[in-house]
Formats: sequence, structure tokens, C-alpha cells
Amino acid sequence: MNEYIDQISGYFETVPLWPFFLLGFAGIVAIMVDIVNRKRRAMAIENFRATIETELADMYPQHKRWPRNINHYLTARLPEMHQNFEVLRVFIPQKNLREYNTDWSNFRDFCRNITDEKIAAAEQNATESNPSSQREPDPKEIFHQLVTKLLKHTEME
Repeated sequence: MNEYIDQISGYFETVPLWPFFLLGFAGIVAIMVDIVNRKRRAMAIENFRATIETELADMYPQHKRWPRNINHYLTARLPEMHQNFEVLRVFIPQKNLREYNTDWSNFRDFCRNITDEKIAAAEQNATESNPSSQREPDPKEIFHQLVTKLLKHTEME
């Protein structure tokens, strides 16, 4: 055992130390980059969640009121939400990226296609208690499901 220790200590006496310093420096830089990326991801998640919580406060998580001219209301908020979506997309793992993009596309399409008439028709169908008629899903429930799917991607792993 002493032979191995002598051999290793002899190696460190003859070999220059700069490669070890360089390796240590590279390790420190890698750790700092990881810390910065974790903070950036946390900020992206926080901004995405905050945007949804502030822009859609009346409708999510608890439905308080459904605003008039819903199509205009939602499409006016899409650009800011899309910007935060793009920032967060960088930090989504590759295996979840397709699902994330699909969830965003479904939400965006819902926001562009929902109208006050569709909501009124859904409310009218809900008040009618005719079990034989085929009811369309409630737009409020669909909206809630879409936002929940989007926010699922902001959970820390």
C-alpha cells in the first residue's frame, strides 16, 4: 500500500499542477452556469404563472365572472402570454416539449375561437334538462382544463 502512495505522491511532485487548476476552474464554471440556469428557469416559471394568474384572475383558478366579448378579452392577453410561453419553452425537457406545444396550441385555438354566442348556447343547454339531447362541453370547464394543462408544465421536477 505504501508503494502506491509513494508512486502517487511522486507523480504529483513531477507533474505540473496547471491541468488540475484548469479542471477545477472548469468545474466551478459548470456549477455557476447550472445555478444561473436554475434561476432563469425559476424566473421563467414564475413569470408564466404570474401572467396566467393576473391576466386570467377572474376566470382561473376560481371562476368569478366570464367577461363580455370573451374572444377580444382573451386574444388581447395572448401576446404577453405567448412571450412567457416562448421563454419557458427553453427550459422544458425535450421529452415534454411536444406535449407543452400541443397544450399551448389548444389553449390558443380555444381563445381565438370562443365567442359569447357559444357560451350563451352552452349555458342554455345546461339549464335545459333534456338527457336525450347531446350536450356540448361547457366552455368554462374546457378553459379550466386547458389552463391546468399549461400550468402542469410549470411544476418543479
